[in-house]
Amino acid sequence: MKKQYKFIAAAAAVTLTASAVAPVANAASFSDLKGHVHEDEILSLVNMGIINGYPDGTFRPNQALTRSDVVKLLGKYLVSLGHEVPTDYKTKMRFTDLTAKSQDELLQYAALVKDVGVFNGSNGLLMHRDEIRRDQMATVLVRAFKVINDFDYVAHVKDQDFKSSITDLSRTTAEHQESITVFDYYDITKQMTFSPKDVTKRGQFASFLFNMLQVETPKPEPELTIKKVEVQAVDKVRVTLSDDKSYIVTLATPLVENVETEISFKIAEKDYKAKVKYEVADLKVASITNPNGGQFVIQFNQSVTLANTLNEAEINKLVVATGIDKTGGVALQKAELSEDKKTLTVSLKGTTSLEGRYRIMVDGIKTDKGLTLTKYDDIATFTKDTTGPAVASVENVGATKVKVKFTEPINNPVGTTQFKIPSGSIVSGVVGTIGTNATEVIYDLTNARVNGALLAPGTMVAVTFGSIIDISNNLSSPNPLTTHITVGNKDGVLPSLLNVEQLGAKKFKLIFSEEIRALATNDIVVSQNTYSPGVASVVKDEKNPAAYIVTVNGYLNGYATITTAPGKYITDLSGETNVFSTAYNFVADNAQPNVLSAAVVSDLGEEYLEITFDRNVEVNPSSRVQIAGSYVHQGLIRDLPTTLFAVTTKHATNDRVLRVKLSTLLAGVDVNGATYFTNAKFTNISSEYGQPVNNTDNISFVRGMDTSYNQNKIAVYSIETAVNPGSTLDNQTIVITFTQAVDGLTGFNIANFVLDGAVIESAKVRALEPNKVELKVKDSSVLMQYGTNLTVSNIKAAGSILTMEPSRHIVYFNENVRPTNVGNISVPSANEIVLSFTEPLHNILTTSFIVKVNGYAVNVLNATPYNVVDYNGYNQVRLQLGRNLVADEYVTIELAPNSTVSDAAKNLLLFNPVYFTFQTNQTLY
Repeated sequence: MKKQYKFIAAAAAVTLTASAVAPVANAASFSDLKGHVHEDEILSLVNMGIINGYPDGTFRPNQALTRSDVVKLLGKYLVSLGHEVPTDYKTKMRFTDLTAKSQDELLQYAALVKDVGVFNGSNGLLMHRDEIRRDQMATVLVRAFKVINDFDYVAHVKDQDFKSSITDLSRTTAEHQESITVFDYYDITKQMTFSPKDVTKRGQFASFLFNMLQVETPKPEPELTIKKVEVQAVDKVRVTLSDDKSYIVTLATPLVENVETEISFKIAEKDYKAKVKYEVADLKVASITNPNGGQFVIQFNQSVTLANTLNEAEINKLVVATGIDKTGGVALQKAELSEDKKTLTVSLKGTTSLEGRYRIMVDGIKTDKGLTLTKYDDIATFTKDTTGPAVASVENVGATKVKVKFTEPINNPVGTTQFKIPSGSIVSGVVGTIGTNATEVIYDLTNARVNGALLAPGTMVAVTFGSIIDISNNLSSPNPLTTHITVGNKDGVLPSLLNVEQLGAKKFKLIFSEEIRALATNDIVVSQNTYSPGVASVVKDEKNPAAYIVTVNGYLNGYATITTAPGKYITDLSGETNVFSTAYNFVADNAQPNVLSAAVVSDLGEEYLEITFDRNVEVNPSSRVQIAGSYVHQGLIRDLPTTLFAVTTKHATNDRVLRVKLSTLLAGVDVNGATYFTNAKFTNISSEYGQPVNNTDNISFVRGMDTSYNQNKIAVYSIETAVNPGSTLDNQTIVITFTQAVDGLTGFNIANFVLDGAVIESAKVRALEPNKVELKVKDSSVLMQYGTNLTVSNIKAAGSILTMEPSRHIVYFNENVRPTNVGNISVPSANEIVLSFTEPLHNILTTSFIVKVNGYAVNVLNATPYNVVDYNGYNQVRLQLGRNLVADEYVTIELAPNSTVSDAAKNLLLFNPVYFTFQTNQTLY
């Protein structure tokens, strides 16, 4: 292959003062260069500012270069291109023949050229005083430009299959041969011989350096990168690369709504990755799954606004689950929201596990931006739970309290939970029990003792549960299940008061450095000089567990001292105690309260007008509100005949809200469905600092209707099943007697009744006995006689607004699997038919079965259980007919209406009609 004189890209200009080559540089021409073979190259480098000559006007092109000269020259060159001298150049010697006392400039650049791989030395020596040979110089320059241009010249020349024409390459090592070949390839040297072992002269080096700068280093094609990714659909994105070309990419896996997801894809056979979010404005349910038999998980496509934990009443307002394969409502006990507020884990209240299809309805949920959930009403299929429960985590929630969380809801352990220290001694005094369907238990070790002595901080306790079983009857593995808890140590940080926040004239918030144990009214003293109003209440802040809201009995104005009472402390959850004392300036608010809004609310069946002000207000027994204006009803406008007024009260929990009963305020003009447009004047109503509230000319509201509600709370009086003495109920019926007449809406809701291990198909309030609810249990769903739990909840008394306290009762059942006939029929003689049944029958009469021959009834003389079972183990009954059958006669057998044939548990026979054509001595299957 021929030599390559020029390559692809132009070299960048370099500016460098090379004092290593010339200590003084100020001449544009030199007295000793005229006609020199390297004159043009030297002058070019001088003009570029790279090298200079000596003060006497000479360049001395034939003077030999030392290795030290080249180290300094290339070191400065690298620094000019952005490389930095190593900071440890004086403490860490790169070459053994340099010391901290060596010339500082040499130390700096020796460290740099060694670290970047330009100078490697020989056996650890730099040999900086030695003259540099031509082969060494070639290798050093090739290495230097490899670092500068990030291009492997040696490898590139090898790839070109280039054969050097230099005749004396064999006089040096393989590495130097490769570097000299690079010189030959790029015409850095043009001689047929290189004389590798000769010393490098200054003129030669200048010529080699100049020629090296002319080599055009190939620039690699710029690597395409992602400039922008736009989501087009659930499975498509538009990708714009750095060359501004765009591509539509179809994803193998659809994106999850409103979740940042890393995607991988190929464009032109190149792999790319990016993070994208498929943003959907609507709030929707993304999926519903069941991680176990006692819980199901609702996944939303974006964060929702719910409390971290929802109680039974709260979750049942938002979510309704109804079984399809296992018919009946599913009672819900609680729900927990994930940290990202996108996952709601719902726990069941009953003990019937989730399996099969369920209709799930979710509604009434919003995002923090006010988006309302698109109502979800769909079928979810839940898989059977075959995994036993286990301990998920153990967490110290206080110095002496430990929370044990389980992987799923569990039933009460069978047997006793034992606590032991490593020596095997039993620990007594541990408080904490596992409730039904519990997902966690908190053990209080405050009074835990071994041999009468309290457990010391740091003591480890082994907890061995009784048999832990989940709702699906899966046993824990191993069984018994053991975990370990530890008595907490004090954390070494004392709790302290961080801030005081004024909430009103009588109310303020104490904000502590950490969560503290409950405060009582006698734990705090508030005083202003000799005035001490007394603490009326101390309530933990619902939104901040490290804060308490304090209400005092009198007004606070100016500086007040707030302290822990003598002998009292604040205590954090690890048991550390402290006291506090602070002064706080309570500022009187002398502005008059203004009306912000007005709304109609219903409370215990009666409507109230609630008026909200922009600051706290005070009322007394003579406080009242007066209104005047007009109302609109059925398209007609009427003036209010007189000024109307009524006594007003404060809202129970909001100091800024007044309430007035509409039936009193609108006496004489109380029209259901009318819209009222009024002004309002207030009497004896003021701010907490005595400023009278401002009247308003703009209050409008719509009058609804008051309802006569009572506040009676119903309860279960008794429960009857077929096993009760003297009961006339069948095995499918449960009758619950309540203490009062039952509200029909709640009494007919099967979701309010949970029967463990069985399915309730219907619930109804008896018309003639309105205090009784009759439940029907699904036929054949009770397989054996046993006792089980019946949970009753959410039932109201007729006309009442109050819901009963949930109650659980043990009820006893007979099995309710109805006997039935099977296909085995034999005719041992002409007047005898033998039928087979799934179990022994009782109450068999001659009139229990109707036998017809060719459509005409035949008398049954006898119907009795046979004294044997058939070869399949089925129980037999023999029917003796009043006449003999004749060959080819068509026989039908049916169960008589109102038949009392049953099994031993009084489950009525389920008989499938029998049809056959008689043949002598036949057995039919």
